[in-house]
Amino acid sequence: MFPQIRRMGRCGGTAPQGAAGLRPLHVLAAGALIIALAIPARAQDRIDPEPGFFDPLVTLAPGISRELDLLFDHTRAGHERFTLMSLKLQYPVLSWLQFSVEMPALVLDPDRGESAAGAGDLVVVGQAAVLKTRPGTAELDIGVELTLPTGSASLLGGSTAVRPFVSGAIKIGPLDLIANLSHQWMVDGPVSGIQLFQANAALGYPLARVTPFVELSLIQPVQRVDDDRSQLYVLPGLELFLPWNLSVSVGVQLPLTSARFFEQRVLGLLKWQF
Repeated sequence: MFPQIRRMGRCGGTAPQGAAGLRPLHVLAAGALIIALAIPARAQDRIDPEPGFFDPLVTLAPGISRELDLLFDHTRAGHERFTLMSLKLQYPVLSWLQFSVEMPALVLDPDRGESAAGAGDLVVVGQAAVLKTRPGTAELDIGVELTLPTGSASLLGGSTAVRPFVSGAIKIGPLDLIANLSHQWMVDGPVSGIQLFQANAALGYPLARVTPFVELSLIQPVQRVDDDRSQLYVLPGLELFLPWNLSVSVGVQLPLTSARFFEQRVLGLLKWQF
């Protein structure tokens, strides 16, 4: 169930087979959204750079920012190993509202010696800030993530999913605390009917150029799964801040319970704020 693992990260079974091909209506909608994101915001709605929180790898963080991300996910589940790389564009259209578009671009299967490049299922996210104190002090966001079945079968395409979420962050002395709740419905596709609830929390200690952090993830399968036991995962990680508004976050997610979807995930995020 690798696609669910990926979507619940940023969730047992095998990768879906017989996925749907590229659909013209979805491609048209995606193109229109990308064009809209590329239009500069009006002068009064531009987002000025301001202090924020660190970038966790599994926990959905609040914050309105303009950025381009490269995401890396290497998962080991039993005898299966799977590597996924994705590109994500995030763009504010108002001072309190942003949209993002994410698309898998490369899939590697080391056990079979196979790789595939191209367009995977398109993930569109709308996120709004509903409560915000002084910059970088506290924020609460709500949003919804929609997965559209625009991808090819070689990149695990063919799924439609809806995932509403709420995300918050607050500074507690020198620490950053970030948490979110989400519920995912697999509406259509090879794994339709599955529902998953997830609660994440991340705690980081920002230093001058680096932020060590740890994340806890609780996953509760709700419907259409073989094992409905609660699952708990821990992820120690590190964010390194580089010149030119670049940052790199890396970490390893490990299960803490016998109920699990995977044995290990190595996650990475390269972010460029522009």
